Amino acid sequence: MNNSKVNKEKKPLKDMDLIDDFLFSEVMSDKEKGKVVCRLILSRVLKREVGEIDFTPERIVPGISERNHGIRMDAYITEFTEEQDIKKDKIKIFDLEPDKRSGKKNGLPRRSRYYADLIDTQLLGTGVDYEDLPELVTIFILSYDPFGMGDMIYEVGSIIKTHPEVSYNDGIQRVFLYVDGKLPENPGEDERKLRDLLKYISRSVEENVKDKELRKLDDIVKSIKIKPEVGIRYMKSWEWEKEIREEGREEERKNTVAERRRADKAEARVKELEGMLAGFKKTDMNQEG
Repeated sequence: MNNSKVNKEKKPLKDMDLIDDFLFSEVMSDKEKGKVVCRLILSRVLKREVGEIDFTPERIVPGISERNHGIRMDAYITEFTEEQDIKKDKIKIFDLEPDKRSGKKNGLPRRSRYYADLIDTQLLGTGVDYEDLPELVTIFILSYDPFGMGDMIYEVGSIIKTHPEVSYNDGIQRVFLYVDGKLPENPGEDERKLRDLLKYISRSVEENVKDKELRKLDDIVKSIKIKPEVGIRYMKSWEWEKEIREEGREEERKNTVAERRRADKAEARVKELEGMLAGFKKTDMNQEG
């Protein structure tokens, strides 16, 4: 195995960044701290104040049948647009997904589509009108450039291709954020604040704390890292991943041995047939003589 890969996998907890799946999940698992982080991220992405929210970390949504894929959302957030109002037409749903899996880049648009479809099946019950579906915004925070243009923000929405001037609102919006992407032309304060947040999420260190809100975020991250129970869970997760890798290598070794044995048998059979053929030719020559 490549040494750089091993070192990357053995990243100490104290050096982990918020974009790392384990640390993000641990922050979200603390209900109070997770809510603060969700509000900060949403407010900077949406460029507005965020209303009352509730969220579920690592929400599991099953497939429509046992044969279909389910999904695990890193943070499923509900925003109530009116206080104490929980009617479906008064809420907005957000799916927040940090992602470092650059190898899955090509499947990202369809992954986003599938997430939205499964979420909708959970939101629309029998007898509920389609117009009652709440607005859904999926936000991906990515360590890689999803579309190769080098930009920090990619916003995706449905349009009528033949009549782009006509409004078409299906209630779904997708936002892809590239943590190392460039700012848009003539950026305002909102875009700069979002860039600062993304830099901190990507590299959660002191020098990336640029304002009071990020200071609060940094305090939360540090407090999570020093929790003994978090350290124990991280060690257990590392041991589990190590076991999976070792099982994979053992399976690969067994397959390699089996392939070698099959090749050896095939080679021996070829030599046997060649020997038989040579014997037949020798017999034919003797008969002809």
